[in-house]
Amino acid sequence: MDDTSPDTPGARGEPDLSDLLQHLLDEIDIGVVSQRSIDELRDIRDRCQVVESGLSFGRRMAQGRLDIVMVEADRRVSGSTDALLPALPEVLARQTRSGGTPRPVRDTELPVFADDLTARLDRIVNPTELSHLGDLEADRLTEVIDGLQLFERLVSVKRHELHRIIDELQEEIVGRYRSGAASVDDLLR
Repeated sequence: MDDTSPDTPGARGEPDLSDLLQHLLDEIDIGVVSQRSIDELRDIRDRCQVVESGLSFGRRMAQGRLDIVMVEADRRVSGSTDALLPALPEVLARQTRSGGTPRPVRDTELPVFADDLTARLDRIVNPTELSHLGDLEADRLTEVIDGLQLFERLVSVKRHELHRIIDELQEEIVGRYRSGAASVDDLLR
């Protein structure tokens, strides 16, 4: 893959995507959760949720771009002459509903690193290319698909790791309330 790969360091000497994502998780030192105070556990959980919102944003951005690019690839394979633009609302709406219960929308500002994820996505396929996919050579289209799939996979893996950490923290917090080691009255103070 060329220098547009999401896992290749950029020209500015930045870490590759997997290093960046690992660094985000490494910054969240949960240590031994049983030795943390309830306030520390809540703080760590909150920081994890901020990182998760940024990763979720990056993943959704990658999936949206991949959906668009895949429509162009399918259009080429089928020999269709249909324009991509009229199909975009339907294409982008496909992934908006999952089979599970919808999660409430969180009113969260995206973390600073979300801009870095967007910049990395722009290096895989910049907005100009995205708006003129029909002009891309077949090799470039394949390169874009591969890059977006890798990006989405790397972010998804780290997101799952983060969900595991958040679940572990939440389990410890709930366990303390159930055992009486923490009191709901403390929340009201």
